[in-house]
Amino acid sequence: MDLSSYSVSALTRRRPLTPTSSYHKNKDETSNQRQTDASQNLKRTLSLSDIIFYGVGCSVGAGIYSLVGIGANLAGPSIALSFLLCGLACCFTSLSYAEFAARVPLAGSAYTFTYVSFGELCGWLVGWNLTLGYAISAAVVARSWSEYVVGFLDGMPVFQNEDARLYISWLTKWPIAIFGPDYTCCPLSIVIIGICTLILVTGIKESTRFNIVMTLLNLSMLGFVLLSGVGSGTINIDNLQPFFPHGLSGMAQGAGLVFFSYLGFDMVACLSEECKDPERNMPIGIIGSLGVSMSIYVSVSLVIVGMVPGDLLGEDIPITNALLANACCSHSQQVDGLTKQSCLDYSCSPVLQPILY
Repeated sequence: MDLSSYSVSALTRRRPLTPTSSYHKNKDETSNQRQTDASQNLKRTLSLSDIIFYGVGCSVGAGIYSLVGIGANLAGPSIALSFLLCGLACCFTSLSYAEFAARVPLAGSAYTFTYVSFGELCGWLVGWNLTLGYAISAAVVARSWSEYVVGFLDGMPVFQNEDARLYISWLTKWPIAIFGPDYTCCPLSIVIIGICTLILVTGIKESTRFNIVMTLLNLSMLGFVLLSGVGSGTINIDNLQPFFPHGLSGMAQGAGLVFFSYLGFDMVACLSEECKDPERNMPIGIIGSLGVSMSIYVSVSLVIVGMVPGDLLGEDIPITNALLANACCSHSQQVDGLTKQSCLDYSCSPVLQPILY
C-alpha cells in the first residue's frame, strides 16, 4: 500500500461501535476480554434526572441573563417569539441527536456520530466546529457572569470611592494598551472559566451534583423574576406595544442572535457513555431538557420586556435593570427622558438601600 492510498484510508476510516461490557452477549468471551473492555469504557452512573438537569444547566444562562436586552433592541417584545422560533427549530435537531444517542451510546456527541457514520476526516471537522461553538458560548456566558458580579460589587458601600470603582471596572474591562485604547479584556471571565474547568475535571458524578445545585439555584432565581413580574403587577401593556416594532424581520434577526443560547441541549449527547439505559434515557433527556429550556426562555423574556421599556434593559444585565427600575420608579418615570436613567441607580431602591448602605 502506497502512502497516498494509506492517507485516504486513514481519513475515511470509521470508528467501530464497540459494545460496552454490559451489552456483551457472547458466552464464549473470556473474563479477561470483559475486564479489558470494561476498563476502556466510562462508568454508567447518570440517571434520567441527571441528564435533564445537565441539559437545562447547559442551556439556560446566557440567553436570559444577557441576550434578552440585546435581542430586545432588535426584535422588541417579540424577542419572546424569537426564543420560541429557535426552540422549535432545535426540536427537529434534538430528534436527530436523540436517535443517534440511542443508537450510538458513546461519548463525543456529534463528533462521535460523524466519526462513526462518515469517517475520521468529517469527524475531525465537526469536532473543531463544536469546539469553536462551545468556546464562543462559554466566553459570552463567562462575560455575562462577570458583569453581574461587578454590578453587585459596584453597589456595595466599600466600593463607592473612585479608586475602588476603577479597580472593579478593570475586572471586566482591563485595557490592552498594545492594541489601543478601545481594546479591553475581561480577567474575571478567565477566572470563572478556570473554576468551572476545575469542577469538571474532578469527576462526572461530582460535577453533576454541582450542576444540579447550580441549576436549582438558577431556576429559583428565574422563578423569583417571574413571580416578581406577574405577582407584583409591574408588567405594563404599554411596554409590549408595538409587539413587532421592526416587523417580522426584526424577530428573525433576534432569533439569529439568540440561537446559540440553545447550544447546551446537544451537549447532553456527550453523556451517552455515562448514562444508565441510554436507549431510553438519552432521547427523553435531550428532548425534555430542550422543552424545559424553551419554556423558561419564552416566559422569562416576555415578563422582562413587559416590566420596563426596552431602552432601560441594557445589554449586559437586563434582569437586574428590570427589577431595579421597578423598585425605584413608576412606569411614568421610566418613560420620562429626564428621570428614566435615575431608575437604574442602586441607591434609590427601597429594598437594596438598607442592605447595601
